[in-house]
Amino acid sequence: MTIAIYTQNEKQSQKWLDLLSNELPKHTIEIYPNITSFQEVEMLICWKPYNGLISKFSNLKAIQSLGAGVDHIFSENKVDSSIQVSKVVDQQLTLDMWEHALAIILGDMKNLPFYASKQNEKIWKPRRYKRLNEVAIGVLGLGTIGAFVAAQFTQLGCKVFGWSRSQKSIADITTYTGKDGLVKMCAEVDYVLNILPLTMETKGILTKELFSSMNSSAYLINIGRGQHVVDKDLIHSLDEEQIRGAALDVFHFEPLPASHPFWAHPKVTITPHIASLTHINSVYPQVVENIQRLAEGTTMLHRIDPEKGY
Repeated sequence: MTIAIYTQNEKQSQKWLDLLSNELPKHTIEIYPNITSFQEVEMLICWKPYNGLISKFSNLKAIQSLGAGVDHIFSENKVDSSIQVSKVVDQQLTLDMWEHALAIILGDMKNLPFYASKQNEKIWKPRRYKRLNEVAIGVLGLGTIGAFVAAQFTQLGCKVFGWSRSQKSIADITTYTGKDGLVKMCAEVDYVLNILPLTMETKGILTKELFSSMNSSAYLINIGRGQHVVDKDLIHSLDEEQIRGAALDVFHFEPLPASHPFWAHPKVTITPHIASLTHINSVYPQVVENIQRLAEGTTMLHRIDPEKGY
């Protein structure tokens, strides 16, 4: 079987080639654009394929995402329903997301960004802080990652709520679904943590209408996708003090353009899409297994539902 690798990082592509070639010497594995025969490629292993890339492979049977999301595949390309699309499920990535969210919430609770700004001004100004058992956290998205993150916060003593497209039942977490449930949940929490997958239903879900339903002390943390947020609505809601602040790790366009108002907004904290990074060494065994499964004609691991988009 012939397999093509496409990433936007030459060194990363080469590492994938080295690992997979070592594990699967009987298969032909090549890095795009150095493909001997596009017609013979049956599997594409990729991250953020550009518009039109997938159509170059006329006999493609499977696409393996190199991340936990697959929206980067469907947003730029039309994928035939006969093609299997799979994601990676990485426990280390899940832990990284949890640690990132925890770091932001703890820092905010203990006023660390506030003190950093006052240090620059040489101002001594103590503030009251909060404890974990005093805050309520609402998690948007209760899939593998979201459910884990929500459960971790309950173990720390936080009051935790969750919202998902389909009804979920998770111990010690009050869960909601539907539009009314989303509004109700957001009205009850101090932190809204978005970990939703990007689908047609969730695109633009964070709007001024939803922000207006939150407490004025609420804080948004977005580690899902930039397209979940309507940027102008978030800026309006921050300016009008409908919510207190936002920590954003993902954006509509990345890198975030220097002209974007988020950069200079005093209530926005920016991180450059680093909440979690795929660790090749921890996920390549499941990619190897998916190649073997495809060669054997069986269903790949972590195959996504094209109707749901995740």
